[in-house]
Amino acid sequence: MAQNFDPFEGKSSQYQLDLSRYFITPKEELNTLNVLLDSVKKFENNTAWDLPVLAERLDQYEHFSVELTRHILYERLLYYDNKNDTAARKRMNYDNNVASELRATVNLALTQKELSTLTEAEINQFHLDKFRYLIATIQNNTSHMLPVAGTKIINELAGSVLDRLDDRYDALMDDINKNLIFDSIGKKFNPGIRIAAIRHNKNAYIRETGAKAFLDAYAQHEEVFAATLIDIANEENALARLYNYPDAPARMYDKRLQVSEDSVKGLLNELNQHAGVLKTYQQVQAEQVKRVTGLLQIHSWDMDLPLNYTPLPQTFASARKSIIQALQPLGKDYVNHFADLLDPTQGKLDITGGKSRVTDYTGLGYPGVPITLYMKSFSGETGSIRVLIHEGGHSIHRLLMSENHIVPTNSSGPNFLFESFAILNEFLLLDELTNSSRSSDSKAFYTKAFIDDLDDQLFTCAEEGTFEQGIYDGVSAGKIKNQKDIDSLYAGIMNKYDLFFKDEPERHAEWINKRLLYDDPIYNVNYLYASLVACKLYELLHKDPENFAIHYNALLRNGFNASADDLLQKFMGFRMDETQMVEGAVGLMRKKTTDLKLLYNQPK
Repeated sequence: MAQNFDPFEGKSSQYQLDLSRYFITPKEELNTLNVLLDSVKKFENNTAWDLPVLAERLDQYEHFSVELTRHILYERLLYYDNKNDTAARKRMNYDNNVASELRATVNLALTQKELSTLTEAEINQFHLDKFRYLIATIQNNTSHMLPVAGTKIINELAGSVLDRLDDRYDALMDDINKNLIFDSIGKKFNPGIRIAAIRHNKNAYIRETGAKAFLDAYAQHEEVFAATLIDIANEENALARLYNYPDAPARMYDKRLQVSEDSVKGLLNELNQHAGVLKTYQQVQAEQVKRVTGLLQIHSWDMDLPLNYTPLPQTFASARKSIIQALQPLGKDYVNHFADLLDPTQGKLDITGGKSRVTDYTGLGYPGVPITLYMKSFSGETGSIRVLIHEGGHSIHRLLMSENHIVPTNSSGPNFLFESFAILNEFLLLDELTNSSRSSDSKAFYTKAFIDDLDDQLFTCAEEGTFEQGIYDGVSAGKIKNQKDIDSLYAGIMNKYDLFFKDEPERHAEWINKRLLYDDPIYNVNYLYASLVACKLYELLHKDPENFAIHYNALLRNGFNASADDLLQKFMGFRMDETQMVEGAVGLMRKKTTDLKLLYNQPK
């Protein structure tokens, strides 16, 4: 029923993205792009960067950043709607490289000796205050900069190699998903496409056979997947060394988290000490599955089995109402912006699906550039609504910064802060669905969904972060050479976190399906940090619901003109104390697990 359900009620044509918000016509986009690229080239060739003209030059840089992003997002949306549109993808990649080279030009200019020791008096005299954080950030990063020509060569070579490796992974995954069929009790299934349906099937034999067929289909190609992952690690490590980092994790943690590799490793080790909290939840759920089904032994593929309640998929209109209600604690202004985003007449949604669309879910925007919410598809199921409120949160955050007229380059900061705001939206949605439920079974369903979300963001990301760190460490040290080495690393981690892994040898290669390892290397750990911040924000919201929205919206509008630690302290009153934040997040999971157990034990 869910597969045949139409969340748009036969009106999908009314949910069309309006690309004219970016450019009136494709011809205008091409014409303005050519003019822009010519202007950028002239800007880069102009070597005048002394103090009297610095503010003017940086204003020009910000203008070019905005306009390049406008073109990049336009081209990205064309490509996302049709992954066979190679021209759009090629232009998007080219313009991304132009933007990268432009940043390199500005970065190097600001490291000139006469600009590297700016005094407070000079900053005031030459009207540079709004660029203070940009200048300080660049000057603190001088040891990781390369000449513009070197940046261009690296972008072309590394981008080409990494794109090919990514394409190799995607092509093999698509081929497996298309051709995999397993036959069980006279019914044919494609686990690659319908694994969720198989895990939800009431027949234990189908669940087990389907799960094993799914895992085996990818494991048959494990050698190629392992070689691809090792190649990616080698390329990323080599790229990091060009930028004067010891390895790729150090580079990515610095760029994305503003923390050291040692700090990340310390956090991963700390989460490992709390793995028992996850196993306690798994045990509670396993006992409930036993109670409801009568099964004598529970496996991981039984854990998603619908028990006494399964929600029907919601229409988009119904989901929109749930989302708007869920977001009420974030204040009227935030809610109104979100309602506008989800109004199909505004042309900001690209979610109705199609045959050749790119598998991605993302909220797009930039100061001075329209926002868009892209989803490969929207099904109306709970998971899809969670994606909608999560990615929509990214779009609204970008819009709030734009409305506040921040310096455009201050719209980028630690990725985990972006993600923490979106995860908080998910928590609020699941709370709303729980509170509006009328039965203990439905409340249990959404409470479990909350715990699963927290598990994914906290413990699954700890597992994956530890695994990915181990890959890069092992490749650098020559200890990760093949799929057996990767399997061994994965098993050592999963046995600590997963109640079932030791008894399910067929799961040895399930790391293959962790797409971010290939598509966006060393991003997983961002969600771990994000979940810690989101849990703290969730705690503060419940402690002081009257004032939370005021401080929170100020934080969202402010952009990134300071470190994450300083911003959280200034607007929300807490610092990135990882030990305390882990204890808070783990405490929330314990509480929700207790709530779930009580709901399971309520008399029917």
